[in-house]
Amino acid sequence: MLVTELVKKINFNDSCVNELVYANGTVILNIDLCMWKQNEYQDGDPELKEVILKFLNSTNYNWDSEKREDEIDYDSIVDVTCEESTVKIVLEDEVVSILTFECSEVQID
Repeated sequence: MLVTELVKKINFNDSCVNELVYANGTVILNIDLCMWKQNEYQDGDPELKEVILKFLNSTNYNWDSEKREDEIDYDSIVDVTCEESTVKIVLEDEVVSILTFECSEVQID
């Protein structure tokens, strides 16, 4: 799936990141997605769903935060944008963390 499609289709606000890994040109985010914020949500459906996003062939990876990536502990997603293949993910916990990288394709597990 194209990252631009992902950003249009899924509402990431208030979902939480459990883990962030960047290895071999792939950014992997393990998140608890707020299903109740999605358009297709119906009463009685689970409110959260664990989702793994794999951003393939990622370049220009940048982590801007006072803490390390391995210190992520259920950080809330404030914003996810994609403009001209540049992905920007803003997280908030005790501090604001900004992740940026270039990528056009994402796999959802």
